Amino acid sequence: MKSQLSCRMLVVSSCCLLFVFALFVAPEALGQDIRLPLVAAPPPMKFVPRSERTQLSSARDAKSRTRATIELAEARLSRAEELTASEQFEAASAELGVYQGLIDDAIYYLGATRAGKDKMRDTYKRLELALRAHCSRIEAIRRITPSEFAVNIKAICECTRHARDEALNGFYGDTVLGEVSREDEKNPGGELPKDSTTGSVKKQ
Repeated sequence: MKSQLSCRMLVVSSCCLLFVFALFVAPEALGQDIRLPLVAAPPPMKFVPRSERTQLSSARDAKSRTRATIELAEARLSRAEELTASEQFEAASAELGVYQGLIDDAIYYLGATRAGKDKMRDTYKRLELALRAHCSRIEAIRRITPSEFAVNIKAICECTRHARDEALNGFYGDTVLGEVSREDEKNPGGELPKDSTTGSVKKQ
């Protein structure tokens, strides 16, 4: 009886040891197979800092204000590129939040200005060309950013494309067809589409 009891206790002890061993070893062995659901990082705050808003408010007209906005936005974008390269992804997202705030402010300001359309065409064109280049840079940031942050950067990229469409609409004075916003592939030089017969800028 004693020998049987000892054997049973030995079996139970062995099972307990195997169970504890499995708890520690199984995650190590199956680590690559265990995939936790993606939890996206909170979206960055979209705003224009007081110092930069003060700088924009001092601009004499829409043209100079738009030029200043582009310069400030590009500074934030460059900073986001640097932070991404050094794997400071949260800080990079914060810079892109300010970038988006600046671009949204530019679109709103140009839409609210009472200047004549002809006077605004060059300003809208300048903004559209800048945003075209920005889209490529933001997409490059997104490609090397972890998924939890890349989700928000993709949204900022889409907002930048939408702002570019708004700038194109402002240039033409009416709604531009979706194909025009994809002229990058057909017209890599950055010029706006022209009529093939007259050589003048084509209005949609």
